Amino acid sequence: MNAHRAATRRPLRLVSAPASRRAPLPSSVYVLALATLAVGTSGHAVAGLLPWMSADLSLDLATLGQLVTLFAITCALAGPVLAVATGRWERRTLLVTSLLVAALGNAAAALASGFGVLAAARVLTALGAASATAVAVGMAAQSTPAPRRATAMAVTLTGVAAAVLVGVPSAAAAARVIGYHAVLASVATLCAVAATAVAVAAPPVPAPPVLSLRERVAAAGQRRVLAVLGGGLLSWTATFIVYPYLAALVDRRPGGGAPLVVLLAAYGVGAVLGNAVAGRAADRFGPRAPLVATTAVTAVMLLWVIPATVDASVGGPVAMLVWGMAGWSANPALNAWLAQLDEDRSAVLFAVAGSAIYLGMGLGTLVGGGVLVWAGADLLGPVAAGFTLAACLLLAVTGPPARPWREDLLPSQQLLVPEGALLRWRLR
Repeated sequence: MNAHRAATRRPLRLVSAPASRRAPLPSSVYVLALATLAVGTSGHAVAGLLPWMSADLSLDLATLGQLVTLFAITCALAGPVLAVATGRWERRTLLVTSLLVAALGNAAAALASGFGVLAAARVLTALGAASATAVAVGMAAQSTPAPRRATAMAVTLTGVAAAVLVGVPSAAAAARVIGYHAVLASVATLCAVAATAVAVAAPPVPAPPVLSLRERVAAAGQRRVLAVLGGGLLSWTATFIVYPYLAALVDRRPGGGAPLVVLLAAYGVGAVLGNAVAGRAADRFGPRAPLVATTAVTAVMLLWVIPATVDASVGGPVAMLVWGMAGWSANPALNAWLAQLDEDRSAVLFAVAGSAIYLGMGLGTLVGGGVLVWAGADLLGPVAAGFTLAACLLLAVTGPPARPWREDLLPSQQLLVPEGALLRWRLR
């Protein structure tokens, strides 16, 4: 009896009574979205600059596409190592430092005059970006009430989607006028501004419990966690088989289609919309069903987006819009699913998910470059669709978390109720 009473009185530190899903988000969430905007622009803007880099450096697109591979692989490998090395750092301090390192890397890239220096600058930028997004998402989750947590993570990740909407098309358009060196200098400035905003406006967030590298590997090695991470890896590999090489598709068409900047902008609009819808869908339905559904839509779109972008002035932007919505809705759902699977180590899983995404970016760019050289641009879409279909099947056969579920709680609240405490909480 005493044990039962103690259990019923156990404080549920992160769970509150059901709150309205319309409660306002903390203002710091929007500052964190600015941080992910800066990091996302650092990572993705180069894809829009490749044609001008190619003309300046006299290198083909497939070779320059490896700058994206280098950035992404560095992020994937450095992320877990930096997570251990900075595990005791207060989160706001870590995010500000990461943004400043990214700013320095972009500034170095702006001054580079050859491929070797440019590649080294991209590695430096990647070291700053490697853990920044995961830290920002973790800060948003820790500072937001449970019923709005998935939405807060989605808003934070909208910064990355906004980088695709604003950063990449703007970089491509601005490079025509001021050159890609000046564009990279502008990205460095954006990172510095974001670092200042986080330092001033975001609250300090304590570091999560420190785990060794072996413990982090154990957290990520759970069967369901591996399946979800594998689905994310395959999805992002598919995206970057196609996305960095859109310029090659534009160059191959006979004329009359939408320009590259319009295609990039349409994709970016879809990315922002997908993030916004995904957070609400994950709060309402749980993360698994929306993630499987949008991955299936992405597989279909990748079979259509290639011919649409090649020869259709209207169909191309529409296809890019739908592809962006479906593809970018995966991130919030993926993070929410990981948090369901292991809430106590969710910060670790967010970091591992970030590494998986970056690894997918790198592998996708590498595979896409090979397809472009050896098979031609027309096969980029079908090859990418194959990876996406594999991701969809993997996620579809992955079961939900083996823990109780309460129908009257939002999915994001379920994450935070200890196993066995659901009935006791109802009786309190």
